[in-house]
Amino acid sequence: MKGLDNLARKFLYYPDRLPTDMPPPRWAGNAEEVWLECEDGVRIHGLWWSEPEDGPVILFFHGNAQEAYSWSLMHEELAPTGCRLLLIDYHGYGKSGGEPHEAGLYLDGKASLHWLYDMGIEDADIVVFGKSLGGGVACEIAQGGAFKALVLESTFTSLKRVARKLFPFLPPGVPLGEVYDSIAKLPRTRSPILIIHGELDELIPVGEGLDLFEAAPEPKELYLVPGAGHNDVSLVAGEEYARRITRFLKD
Repeated sequence: MKGLDNLARKFLYYPDRLPTDMPPPRWAGNAEEVWLECEDGVRIHGLWWSEPEDGPVILFFHGNAQEAYSWSLMHEELAPTGCRLLLIDYHGYGKSGGEPHEAGLYLDGKASLHWLYDMGIEDADIVVFGKSLGGGVACEIAQGGAFKALVLESTFTSLKRVARKLFPFLPPGVPLGEVYDSIAKLPRTRSPILIIHGELDELIPVGEGLDLFEAAPEPKELYLVPGAGHNDVSLVAGEEYARRITRFLKD
């Protein structure tokens, strides 16, 4: 079964690599490049926006494709929230070392949290934000912590639940080697939870978001975006996207 496990992993992760000497793109603005070391010794790369100085911090875990330079466009979309932003690349993505796998991504999440702790930032000032695959990482590290908020956008309950959508070429019941059982972890979350999902998501059906919302403890809020698919939630929502997130963080 190991070959099939590796095949599933191959079609789950789509990392883009970046040259280590490549500077951040112009649209990243005043982002600072940072390096973090994971418990397994792998160094990962990220971008850090330190303004506004006293604002909360969004710790952003991106989806399964591209890299931090491409995802840095999120900074502009989230800037109206008044939050600082740490955006990291997983094992094997961008300038980060290693190869992507579930345990490795969880180590990336833990390293990101500890980097913020070393900066003197406490849980109460951290918004753990996961988009798509990143939602699995966010749910893992949010367990037990009293964070300012947990935000999950366009993500799934567990990999098994969406396997037929993501891996239609695999026989039913094949062990995937990756689990990402987020719905089992949500009840252990002690943070306010915001679930965001496009109503027309063709990859991760909106029912996944609804089930996550049902499993989430209070306080929680559901934000469904009419007409939005998987990759265009913020674009379809427009200015309302940042407004809804900002309002949730202030309530």
